Amino acid sequence: METVLEQTALLLRNMALCDYCLGRQFARISPTINNREKGRALKLALFLEAVKKQEQELITLLASNGGLDEAIHHLRLTETTKKGCDICGGLLNETKFKGLAEKAADLLTSHEFTTFLVGAKASAEVIEREDRLRSVVGISEGEDIRNDVKREVAKIFAELTGKKIEYASPDVVITVDIFRDRVDVFPNPVFVKGRYLKHSRELPQSVWHCGYCWGRGCEKCGYTGRKYPLSVAELVGEPAKHIYGAVDYKFHAAGREDVDALVAGEGRPFILELKKPVKRNLPLHEVEKQINENAKGLVTVLLEGYSTRKEVRAIKLTSPATAKTYLLTAVYDVDLDEQAVKALETRFRNVVVDQLTPTRVLRRRREKLRKKLVYEVEAVLADRRTAVFRIRCQGGLYVKELVTGDNGRTRPSFAEYLGAVPASMELTVVKVET
Repeated sequence: METVLEQTALLLRNMALCDYCLGRQFARISPTINNREKGRALKLALFLEAVKKQEQELITLLASNGGLDEAIHHLRLTETTKKGCDICGGLLNETKFKGLAEKAADLLTSHEFTTFLVGAKASAEVIEREDRLRSVVGISEGEDIRNDVKREVAKIFAELTGKKIEYASPDVVITVDIFRDRVDVFPNPVFVKGRYLKHSRELPQSVWHCGYCWGRGCEKCGYTGRKYPLSVAELVGEPAKHIYGAVDYKFHAAGREDVDALVAGEGRPFILELKKPVKRNLPLHEVEKQINENAKGLVTVLLEGYSTRKEVRAIKLTSPATAKTYLLTAVYDVDLDEQAVKALETRFRNVVVDQLTPTRVLRRRREKLRKKLVYEVEAVLADRRTAVFRIRCQGGLYVKELVTGDNGRTRPSFAEYLGAVPASMELTVVKVET
């Protein structure tokens, strides 16, 4: 088995290598020593061995392909005998690393952040060249050249800015390309969680495009491209985007309500994702105040804290099964039987309801049979033709169709037992359980 020094000599016979690129071939051997120090130490050890054994060829190799000053001086040569590194071209050096770190710091001058992560790019040609060298020499202790670059740049950037390296969830990601002298910064999103209350029956949760032109603009929509001028997502997201200096936002809610449904009580949970923000740690009571002032009574938000992408995934996964409570006022054009209305409370306790996609949304949703639980119903008559239903059910149940039956597409339904379909309904979401 070849010794490390024998492998070092073999590497230098195949390519001219700077200290970084030589040391990197043995990165996994004593990784606490950085690659530059390791590379220089190997060259010096090999030089001492060559001088002791008077191996002029090896000393000359260290001077040319190793660029070792001690070997150059020993041979009384000028530094022009040094060859450039065949892997990095001499670009891996502290001056270059510092320059990249300073560029990153300049790009992030106006950004608020406490943690960062550095990533590095290298061309396929550079990586292939290094892989070929390792294959020829038979070395398996090396690491990727990009690890060298990002480690050194990160160390200098941390010293320059006082910020901390974070691998799991950094505030910003910095990518550097030492071969193109390029630096890019990518602030990670800020996630704000809270609940919203909706006070208008003409307000969709998200942007609703015109059904005739699908957003292009036509005579039907007054060339706005929209069916409704505003949405909950915009009333919350637009002012927040401005406050945080973000480039865009995404509104993640725990389910959605009909356009004409109100949201009352504790509100519907949501997480607002703000993309590439300049600011990150603003006082949420101030953000909440500005959003609510901008909403002008259409929406009220209650912000609860900063969140994570993991919680976004959770809110989407759990929403279909989360229990929700609705208040529905139904007005009929016939007199109702009070006992029949009250009997709904017994008939719809822990009942599975089969629902085909409602007729009113078939244009937007595919045909599908849903099985949803109704946990409990409270039913009272406000007057002879007006019933008020409080319905606690599984998320994803179409509550209006539970009442109307949707011409038999929802079974069982209130209409089946009452023998009547409401002439009009008003729906309010009063609780979304989490």
